[in-house]
Parts: sequence; structure tokens; C-alpha cells
Amino acid sequence: MAVVGSATTTGVITEFETPTADSYPVSIVAAPKGALWFTEDKGNNIGCITTTGEIVEFPVPTQGSSPDGIALGPDGNIWFAEQVADNIGRINP
Repeated sequence: MAVVGSATTTGVITEFETPTADSYPVSIVAAPKGALWFTEDKGNNIGCITTTGEIVEFPVPTQGSSPDGIALGPDGNIWFAEQVADNIGRINP
């Protein structure tokens, strides 16, 4: 089971299970409208979790690329690094 967690300032922790089992979420970044985007290293996906806890996954086209770092660009796109494939990817949310 792979999860993305949330913690309040009072220490309440909530976990949200990713649709892809054992996907190994690594990096996370905040985006407009409260969504959070994250990489799934073993799942080869980029995930997005909404403020209601709904998770949507976007498969990285390069098989076995192990997406790792992620950032919100000044252009409003989500940018990520493909660790094994040596590529930079972009999602236009």
C-alpha cells in the first residue's frame, strides 16, 4: 500500500491511498486551487490529490523512468524529472 499523508498543525494525520499499489510517492508540490501534485517513483506516474482527497494519476510516457523531483513552474505547468530516463517532463493541469 502506498499513501500520501496530510498533517495538521495540531498533529492530526490523514493518509490517502494511491490507486497504484506500491507506487512509492516521493516528491510533492502545491499548485493553484489547493491541489497537490506528487511523483510516484515505482508506479511511473504523476499523481494529483484534490482538497477532498480524490487522487488522479497520469502515467509518464517513458517506461521505467522513475519520476522523482517535481515543481510548479511560473508558466503554471507541473514540471518533473525522470530519474532513470534523464528526461524532464511537463503536465499542463
